[in-house]
Amino acid sequence: MLRKFFLIFFLIFLTGILVGILFSKFAAPKIETLIFLKEMRQSNASFAILPQKENQKLCKKINQGIEVELNVQKMRICEQGKVKEEFPVSTGKKESPTPSGEFNIIYKTPMLYSKVADSWLPFWVGFYDDYGFHELPITDDGKRVGEAQIGQPDSLGCIRLKIGDAEKLYQWAKIGTKIIIFGKTP
Repeated sequence: MLRKFFLIFFLIFLTGILVGILFSKFAAPKIETLIFLKEMRQSNASFAILPQKENQKLCKKINQGIEVELNVQKMRICEQGKVKEEFPVSTGKKESPTPSGEFNIIYKTPMLYSKVADSWLPFWVGFYDDYGFHELPITDDGKRVGEAQIGQPDSLGCIRLKIGDAEKLYQWAKIGTKIIIFGKTP
Protein backbone atom coordinates (compact mmCIF):
# COMPACT_ATOMS: atom_id res chain seq x y z
CA MET A 1 0.00 0.00 0.00
CA LEU A 2 2.80 2.42 0.93
CA ARG A 3 4.65 1.50 -2.25
CA LYS A 4 1.55 2.28 -4.38
CA PHE A 5 1.07 5.63 -2.61
CA PHE A 6 4.73 6.54 -3.16
CA LEU A 7 4.52 5.60 -6.86
CA ILE A 8 1.42 7.77 -7.39
CA PHE A 9 3.02 10.67 -5.50
CA PHE A 10 6.23 10.31 -7.55
CA LEU A 11 4.28 10.33 -10.87
CA ILE A 12 2.36 13.44 -9.81
CA PHE A 13 5.65 15.08 -8.80
CA LEU A 14 7.28 14.28 -12.18
CA THR A 15 4.19 15.50 -14.05
CA GLY A 16 4.37 18.78 -12.11
CA ILE A 17 8.01 19.24 -13.01
CA LEU A 18 7.32 18.54 -16.69
CA VAL A 19 4.38 20.97 -16.77
CA GLY A 20 6.53 23.62 -15.08
CA ILE A 21 9.34 23.19 -17.58
CA LEU A 22 6.96 23.35 -20.55
CA PHE A 23 5.18 26.40 -19.13
CA SER A 24 8.43 28.30 -18.55
CA LYS A 25 9.74 27.39 -22.01
CA PHE A 26 6.65 28.12 -24.11
CA ALA A 27 3.85 29.93 -22.29
CA ALA A 28 5.64 32.31 -19.90
CA PRO A 29 7.59 34.28 -22.57
CA LYS A 30 4.44 34.72 -24.64
CA ILE A 31 2.47 35.92 -21.61
CA GLU A 32 5.27 38.37 -20.67
CA THR A 33 5.28 39.81 -24.21
CA LEU A 34 1.49 40.19 -24.25
CA ILE A 35 1.54 41.92 -20.84
CA PHE A 36 4.33 44.24 -22.02
CA LEU A 37 2.43 45.17 -25.20
CA LYS A 38 -0.80 45.71 -23.24
CA GLU A 39 0.98 47.98 -20.73
CA MET A 40 2.52 49.99 -23.56
CA ARG A 41 -0.89 50.41 -25.24
CA GLN A 42 -2.60 51.41 -21.97
CA SER A 43 0.05 53.98 -21.14
CA ASN A 44 -0.12 55.36 -24.72
CA ALA A 45 3.66 55.22 -24.75
CA SER A 46 5.29 55.75 -28.08
CA PHE A 47 8.23 53.51 -28.87
CA ALA A 48 9.53 56.17 -31.23
CA ILE A 49 10.43 58.51 -28.35
CA LEU A 50 12.21 55.90 -26.26
CA PRO A 51 16.01 55.82 -26.32
CA GLN A 52 17.51 53.30 -28.77
CA LYS A 53 18.43 50.95 -25.91
CA GLU A 54 14.79 50.92 -24.75
CA ASN A 55 13.58 50.70 -28.33
CA GLN A 56 14.88 47.13 -28.44
CA LYS A 57 12.97 45.87 -25.40
CA LEU A 58 10.96 43.50 -27.54
CA CYS A 59 14.13 41.83 -28.86
CA LYS A 60 14.90 40.99 -25.25
CA LYS A 61 11.37 39.67 -24.77
CA ILE A 62 11.12 37.56 -27.94
CA ASN A 63 14.79 36.51 -27.84
CA GLN A 64 14.74 35.00 -31.36
CA GLY A 65 12.47 36.63 -33.93
CA ILE A 66 11.52 39.74 -35.83
CA GLU A 67 10.18 43.05 -34.57
CA VAL A 68 8.65 45.70 -36.81
CA GLU A 69 8.20 49.22 -35.46
CA LEU A 70 5.55 51.01 -37.50
CA ASN A 71 6.26 54.49 -36.00
CA VAL A 72 9.73 54.64 -37.46
CA GLN A 73 9.36 52.14 -40.33
CA LYS A 74 12.11 49.81 -39.08
CA MET A 75 12.43 46.04 -38.90
CA ARG A 76 14.87 44.26 -36.61
CA ILE A 77 16.12 40.69 -36.66
CA CYS A 78 16.59 39.57 -33.05
CA GLU A 79 18.97 36.82 -31.96
CA GLN A 80 19.65 35.85 -28.37
CA GLY A 81 17.74 38.92 -27.17
CA LYS A 82 19.84 41.39 -29.18
CA VAL A 83 19.42 43.14 -32.51
CA LYS A 84 21.37 41.26 -35.16
CA GLU A 85 20.34 43.53 -38.06
CA GLU A 86 18.03 46.48 -38.61
CA PHE A 87 16.46 47.46 -41.93
CA PRO A 88 14.34 50.39 -43.10
CA VAL A 89 10.96 49.20 -44.39
CA SER A 90 7.83 50.47 -46.04
CA THR A 91 4.66 49.26 -44.32
CA GLY A 92 1.01 49.79 -45.17
CA LYS A 93 -0.56 53.19 -45.70
CA LYS A 94 -3.27 54.37 -43.29
CA GLU A 95 -5.97 53.20 -45.73
CA SER A 96 -4.30 49.78 -46.08
CA PRO A 97 -2.52 49.27 -42.75
CA THR A 98 -0.09 46.56 -41.79
CA PRO A 99 -1.64 44.46 -39.03
CA SER A 100 -0.07 44.85 -35.61
CA GLY A 101 0.29 42.17 -32.97
CA GLU A 102 2.10 38.89 -32.56
CA PHE A 103 2.46 36.51 -35.50
CA ASN A 104 4.60 33.64 -36.77
CA ILE A 105 6.05 32.96 -40.19
CA ILE A 106 3.69 30.57 -41.94
CA TYR A 107 4.95 30.44 -45.53
CA LYS A 108 8.05 31.26 -47.58
CA THR A 109 8.69 31.24 -51.31
CA PRO A 110 11.43 32.84 -53.42
CA MET A 111 8.84 34.50 -55.71
CA LEU A 112 5.11 35.14 -55.38
CA TYR A 113 2.68 36.77 -57.78
CA SER A 114 0.17 39.16 -56.18
CA LYS A 115 -3.09 39.75 -58.04
CA VAL A 116 -3.90 42.61 -55.67
CA ALA A 117 -0.63 44.43 -56.42
CA ASP A 118 -0.45 43.05 -59.99
CA SER A 119 3.25 42.40 -59.52
CA TRP A 120 5.83 39.82 -58.52
CA LEU A 121 7.04 39.83 -54.89
CA PRO A 122 10.56 38.40 -54.48
CA PHE A 123 11.62 36.64 -51.27
CA TRP A 124 8.11 36.34 -49.84
CA VAL A 125 7.91 35.59 -46.11
CA GLY A 126 4.22 35.33 -45.17
CA PHE A 127 2.97 35.79 -41.63
CA TYR A 128 -0.82 36.38 -41.71
CA ASP A 129 -3.50 35.90 -44.38
CA ASP A 130 -2.15 37.73 -47.45
CA TYR A 131 0.41 39.77 -45.50
CA GLY A 132 4.13 39.22 -45.64
CA PHE A 133 7.61 40.63 -45.98
CA HIS A 134 9.01 40.96 -49.50
CA GLU A 135 11.53 42.75 -51.66
CA LEU A 136 10.49 45.70 -53.84
CA PRO A 137 7.71 44.51 -56.19
CA ILE A 138 8.49 43.80 -59.85
CA THR A 139 5.91 44.81 -62.46
CA ASP A 140 5.22 42.76 -65.61
CA ASP A 141 7.55 45.05 -67.59
CA GLY A 142 10.38 44.26 -65.13
CA LYS A 143 10.43 47.57 -63.24
CA ARG A 144 10.90 47.78 -59.47
CA VAL A 145 8.29 49.75 -57.53
CA GLY A 146 8.57 51.73 -54.31
CA GLU A 147 12.31 52.15 -53.74
CA ALA A 148 12.00 55.89 -53.04
CA GLN A 149 9.27 55.20 -50.47
CA ILE A 150 11.31 52.85 -48.26
CA GLY A 151 11.23 54.37 -44.78
CA GLN A 152 7.66 55.60 -45.09
CA PRO A 153 4.24 53.90 -45.27
CA ASP A 154 3.43 53.12 -48.89
CA SER A 155 2.40 49.47 -49.30
CA LEU A 156 -0.98 47.77 -49.45
CA GLY A 157 -0.27 46.27 -46.01
CA CYS A 158 2.78 44.12 -46.59
CA ILE A 159 6.24 45.01 -45.34
CA ARG A 160 8.58 45.97 -48.19
CA LEU A 161 12.33 45.75 -47.90
CA LYS A 162 15.14 47.00 -50.11
CA ILE A 163 16.85 44.76 -52.63
CA GLY A 164 19.22 42.52 -50.70
CA ASP A 165 17.60 43.14 -47.29
CA ALA A 166 14.61 40.93 -48.16
CA GLU A 167 16.90 38.11 -49.26
CA LYS A 168 18.83 38.31 -45.96
CA LEU A 169 15.53 38.02 -44.06
CA TYR A 170 14.35 35.17 -46.31
CA GLN A 171 17.55 33.19 -45.73
CA TRP A 172 17.51 33.80 -41.95
CA ALA A 173 13.82 33.25 -41.19
CA LYS A 174 12.34 29.82 -40.50
CA ILE A 175 8.72 28.70 -40.53
CA GLY A 176 7.35 29.43 -37.06
CA THR A 177 9.71 32.37 -36.34
CA LYS A 178 7.99 34.86 -34.02
CA ILE A 179 7.10 38.32 -35.32
CA ILE A 180 5.92 41.29 -33.27
CA ILE A 181 4.56 44.34 -35.11
CA PHE A 182 3.88 47.38 -32.93
CA GLY A 183 3.46 51.15 -32.94
CA LYS A 184 1.23 53.33 -35.07
CA THR A 185 1.53 54.15 -38.76
CA PRO A 186 2.78 57.75 -39.08
